[in-house]
Amino acid sequence: MFFDNISDTTVFAKLRKAVSLESVASGGAENLIYDAASDMISEAERKSLRGDLWEIFFALAVVTDENSTWRACETSPMKDGLFGVIANEVWSRHKIITAVKRLVERDDNYAGLRPLSNYIPGTETQRPHAAEDTFDALLRLASVLASAYGPDDMRPALMEFRSVYGGGRFALGCAFKWDSGSGRLVPIEDIDPTTLDSLAGYDSQKRELTANTESFIRGKPSNNVLLFGDSGTGKSSSVRALLNERDFVKRRLRIIEVKQGQFSDIPDILGLVRGEPYRFILFMDDLSFEEFEVEYKHLKALIEGGLERKPDNVLIYATSNRRNIIREVWSDRAASTDDVHGVDTMQERHSLSDRFGLTIWYPSAGKDGYISMVRAIAAELRLKLPDAGVEEPALRWELEHGGFTGRTARQFVYHLLQEEA
Repeated sequence: MFFDNISDTTVFAKLRKAVSLESVASGGAENLIYDAASDMISEAERKSLRGDLWEIFFALAVVTDENSTWRACETSPMKDGLFGVIANEVWSRHKIITAVKRLVERDDNYAGLRPLSNYIPGTETQRPHAAEDTFDALLRLASVLASAYGPDDMRPALMEFRSVYGGGRFALGCAFKWDSGSGRLVPIEDIDPTTLDSLAGYDSQKRELTANTESFIRGKPSNNVLLFGDSGTGKSSSVRALLNERDFVKRRLRIIEVKQGQFSDIPDILGLVRGEPYRFILFMDDLSFEEFEVEYKHLKALIEGGLERKPDNVLIYATSNRRNIIREVWSDRAASTDDVHGVDTMQERHSLSDRFGLTIWYPSAGKDGYISMVRAIAAELRLKLPDAGVEEPALRWELEHGGFTGRTARQFVYHLLQEEA
């Protein structure tokens, strides 16, 4: 049967087993239902979910399920027929939710769980902007599934959600990190809310990055990107801000963070994302190698030159303080005079950065650019600065904290806010 994995999701597995036990009057059903309710409440509070939690978590299990038929609905020429099959499967499993809700309503042992049918979270946690639209769509789908009189009523809503937001592990998450121990992608839920507009300065750099990403999302030619330059200039923030830019997430952009030391796992990551109807950026932050490290060769093969071709739905965005990524010292150049093929050795060191089709330089902003950043950030945070007199303390702060950068400017403005408070 399709959607067998729904039975493996924590909440639904407990409810399914509880309904089975209830049919034979087993006392274990109550513990299972309360355990499932506890899981739902915890998640609802964390994500500020409101409404019928039984229905919301059923819809969540459906859209995140990994099965080949649900995936085939994306591209199959007979997808209308497949959605009919899917709707029948979802209808048959929804009966479990209906049975649990009836049990809770009629049995006073579950009276404490009745508010879960119209749940109001105790805290209004701000969901990431990038995920807001997707979660709203999930709530609408849950409402339709709850009010359906049969699979035909479910089919249009399932088709709409899948066609716009997709399904499986990537349906609700937009940022992930790779866990080498478990060999899986872990959703990142606390996403940086920074937008490109809120990053002061570097307008031409941001335009280049956005244009390349736009081309990638549209399936047009695009390049792997290396953002390099001084520390604190906003390279990493620019990449993270793409999740809050131009409805990129709604158009199925996903970012996967891969840390140094995990590059040998990249083939496993590619195996998970190959063929998925999403666009993935593998984000490698603060990339650098010492001259004796050889892990960079994994990246060289991935970008260009390996037998296994990088999927068309994957790009690499990396940041580095070094243009050539691999550390060089003057003694290396002296030693190369004794190397029979010294030029080849130097080219080998440069070959990784050369394989990024687009390199974007984030230089130090300089004095005037730094002061402009201070004023722009203060305006963003609604801190009124005097027309004159702010330059001297701002420059003094820069001397103590280092660098005409956006990071230093923002730290200075935060300092002013603290003094004002």
